[in-house]
Amino acid sequence: MTTALIDLKTTARNSDGLRIALAGELDFHTAGLVEPRLSDLVGSGHRNLDLDLSGLTFCDSAGIDLLLRVDRSCRVLGMKLQLHDVPPLVAKSIRVLGVDRELQLVVT
Repeated sequence: MTTALIDLKTTARNSDGLRIALAGELDFHTAGLVEPRLSDLVGSGHRNLDLDLSGLTFCDSAGIDLLLRVDRSCRVLGMKLQLHDVPPLVAKSIRVLGVDRELQLVVT
């Protein structure tokens, strides 16, 4: 049995939205575990979904694809997804793949 290498928790909630912290490895093996939870949050009726990625230690193309799918779901519902404190290697991967045009990375 494999232990999940990803953690997702709500760190802030207000009338405008949610701030969710992701920590660990977001990859082929863990993206499927996180996606249902993020989908529930997207459908929660908030205007904004802020993902704090400072705790990510690894993110592969499956993880980036998940972020794109969450972003698209947010847009369909009129929500705004922002990625906060993106680790440098993850930000570089996002830029190299050219999806920084779709995903909003926030530097704090």
